[in-house]
Amino acid sequence: MAMIRPARPKNPAQLDEIAIYDACKAFVLAYALPALDESCIIQGWQNRAALPPGTNEYAVISILFDTQHGTTVETFSAAEDGTGRLAISGLVEVQVQVDFCAETDVARQRAQHLATDIRSSVGPQFFAGYGMSALYADDVRDLSFTGDANQLVRRYVTTLHLTYWSGNSVELPYFTAVGVQVENVDVHHPANKQEALNGNTRIARYRGRQHGP
Repeated sequence: MAMIRPARPKNPAQLDEIAIYDACKAFVLAYALPALDESCIIQGWQNRAALPPGTNEYAVISILFDTQHGTTVETFSAAEDGTGRLAISGLVEVQVQVDFCAETDVARQRAQHLATDIRSSVGPQFFAGYGMSALYADDVRDLSFTGDANQLVRRYVTTLHLTYWSGNSVELPYFTAVGVQVENVDVHHPANKQEALNGNTRIARYRGRQHGP
């Protein structure tokens, strides 16, 4: 059976936080049904971000972890000007948590639709357009809470597991030819007779102490 290797760009660029967030936001808008208004999807872990006014229906997207899988891949290339470049790349898994809040059961429906769709062929095809691959989503969890008005707010959470190639390119010195000279050690590097004699004497004394009575 032939081994199927994941596609890897020659010199992958680091995906920044905004690119990952935009991809996940587009996926939520398309597949978290009933559909949310774009203004009700919020990026997590940022300052001065307000919840949408007059409603408890919203979603929060937060990047949690980056984990590299496998060994870093190195590819060397030599340029015509005599400089060498080392392309370094690694497969990174990013976990993105999506929280859906509402006063009714639609929060659970949106979370479940998202978790189900990303496990189908839809997920990988969608995120491929953003330079990522979709692996799976965690099971939906109920984290409902009491809001500011002392009323229950339904909150359901799932975590998307995505991968992308991260890499860099650095300059690396190299050579194309090696000159080898073979020499007879005894002829070209003769030992000093007195040093050799002193060395043999110390070895003999050491052996005498080691193996003596």
